[in-house]
Amino acid sequence: MFRILILIFVSSVAFAQDLQEKLVGDWIKEEIRLKDGSPILNKSVRDVQLRYIFRKDGTLRVVYDGKAGDRPFKIKGDTVVIGTDVLYKVESVNDVRLVLQQVSADSTANSLKVIFTPAHLYNLGFVPEKYRTRGGDTIYVYKPNYLEPFFIDGEQSASQFISENFDFPDFRTGDFYTRFIITKKGEVKGIEILRSTNEKFNNRLIAAIKKTEGKWKPGIWEGQPVNIEVMMGFDLGWTEKENAKNGVLEESEEEKMQESNDYLMEGKYYLTLKNYNEAIRNYTLSLDKNPLNVDAYYGRASAYALKKDTKKMCEDLLQLRNLQQAKGIELWEKFCNTGKK
Repeated sequence: MFRILILIFVSSVAFAQDLQEKLVGDWIKEEIRLKDGSPILNKSVRDVQLRYIFRKDGTLRVVYDGKAGDRPFKIKGDTVVIGTDVLYKVESVNDVRLVLQQVSADSTANSLKVIFTPAHLYNLGFVPEKYRTRGGDTIYVYKPNYLEPFFIDGEQSASQFISENFDFPDFRTGDFYTRFIITKKGEVKGIEILRSTNEKFNNRLIAAIKKTEGKWKPGIWEGQPVNIEVMMGFDLGWTEKENAKNGVLEESEEEKMQESNDYLMEGKYYLTLKNYNEAIRNYTLSLDKNPLNVDAYYGRASAYALKKDTKKMCEDLLQLRNLQQAKGIELWEKFCNTGKK
């Protein structure tokens, strides 16, 4: 028995080492879906920038919407553990594709499947934009996922860091557009303010950009660090003020999404109280703000089902079917497709 246990242990270690060797490399998110294969309709989630760079030393560089940070990772069986709180089952990994299935304490419906492509394949056909300075240096132009320096701060993106350190008065509004170079050594050079509504604050913005010094890792092209030009805008209430001046009071997409989720939570609350009419009202308000909120369709369909309003329930399940939601298709086929032979 002891010998069998030893063999199992050695086999498990060998499997983990083999899996880790296959993971090592630069992987860029190609697609993100729900675990059951349903498409994600929330654009901010679907289009998130995500890049995993696994290293041989057991560290992982995570690039997430402009935020980059280094974390340890380890392999347990067929699962990669990032830090202490992020777990992915490695569904498949080979030379052209990595599929990670999120291991989450949340419901299966919220679990994500992320499909990655190796960076060298993702970059196929990409021709970087570049130019030469008078001093003869070659400068490449920033392109997310393809050609980018890494701002190493897991909590903030570079623009968030600069905004926080930009000593611009809260009672003012302003619009600034800047350019700077992250050199092949990770230095910050050539800072310029290309557009400014408040020129007397330009030096404060330059000082804030300089504070990022030491937090950058250079971008890599064809295996070598390169100089990369970064352009960054800072809209400090300027557009909102101009819109208000011109009578434009339209809600932002972020505000609509937040309101939709607030109404969704209210709907769930009233559903638990068995107040189905109020639940339906809130789910409907949620969908008014975001017609692609699939959780609101599921919730409202449940409320209609509990009211025994099969017609309305099937209308919501049909919407989920049209949105290619796997569970919605299954429920519609089971309860609503009465014409099926």
